[in-house]
Amino acid sequence: MIKYTLLLFLFGWGITTAQADNIPINASSMHYQQPKIVVSIEPLYEVLASLTHAIAQPEVVYAHFKDIDQPLSAWQKKILLDADIIIRVGRGFEGRLDDFLQQHDQSLQDKVITLSLYIPLLEKEKLESYDRDANFTDRQASSDLRFWMDPRLLIMLTDYIAPTLATMDPIHNEEYLDNEVVLKEQLKKVEKKMLSLFRALSLEQKLILAQFNPYLKNRYLSFSDTQQIKSSTLSSEAYSCLKVQSYAQIPLNLEYTEKTLDTLLQRIKRCSDSSFSDYVH
Repeated sequence: MIKYTLLLFLFGWGITTAQADNIPINASSMHYQQPKIVVSIEPLYEVLASLTHAIAQPEVVYAHFKDIDQPLSAWQKKILLDADIIIRVGRGFEGRLDDFLQQHDQSLQDKVITLSLYIPLLEKEKLESYDRDANFTDRQASSDLRFWMDPRLLIMLTDYIAPTLATMDPIHNEEYLDNEVVLKEQLKKVEKKMLSLFRALSLEQKLILAQFNPYLKNRYLSFSDTQQIKSSTLSSEAYSCLKVQSYAQIPLNLEYTEKTLDTLLQRIKRCSDSSFSDYVH
């Protein structure tokens, strides 16, 4: 009888302790695992890391853009196969990833979210490095997929991704949506900072800016700027200067963004010292 009473006491104490710590004691919560979220490139990692703050740690397939055309390693293949959700840019952008997904059954492909399907895309600019699919007529191939340079498009994607994560992992529904609010505020600050920096460019420098990324041109050049540079073309010297710089990404962290933009603007200023042909004054 004493042993039975002691067991009841210990069982009751355990339940009380769990309740006091707000720890659910049902069987399903005991087996909860963090969602395995995989993104293709670093800018998308920053978005997902913000949305999953204090919930999960996303993994990124390509930490550096220079690796995007390299064969997938055993580790990269493993995180893709183990993923609960895979978030990528778009068809043709991550070619090796496309090939890997096509080699597997529909169950893996069903885990993939292709972000370029959900936002308005701009046409590619006529630069060699981004003109490889110029003969294709479908939307994915003819569009410039570097949409993450436009903070407003990232806000649009956040509106889509956050509820998707909350549905996939309902235990943290409120946390995902709270993180969404914080991320949107950060993106607004990034946009404001970028706007102030790009407004300070000379017309020559804006011409260079207009050549390498349609999203930056669309967001940060005024209508009058666009009209003035519409018939302008870069000289071969300025074009060569421009190609040295990689404009693959602009990070979202505000401090890091300022440093990256400073590097970009310094490059533009150096390239603007090159001669221009058919420049309209």
